[in-house]
Amino acid sequence: MNQKLVITLDEATTIKYLELAQKRTEAEMNADCEPSGSSLRIDISPDPYDSYVSCENDDIGVAAVQLINV
Repeated sequence: MNQKLVITLDEATTIKYLELAQKRTEAEMNADCEPSGSSLRIDISPDPYDSYVSCENDDIGVAAVQLINV
């Protein structure tokens, strides 16, 4: 049986991520730099606890983590 791990950011976390990514990309473009992208860190906890998401060094919210049979 094959499985895949599906990580879904909630709406508030997605908004925060997009805001941070947009600010960083805009600052790099204004400095005439190639946009570097960003890093997300997901600290996965077992149910019923939330999995926490960080973007660069900022805590931005929670994610749902599911192991799905394919």
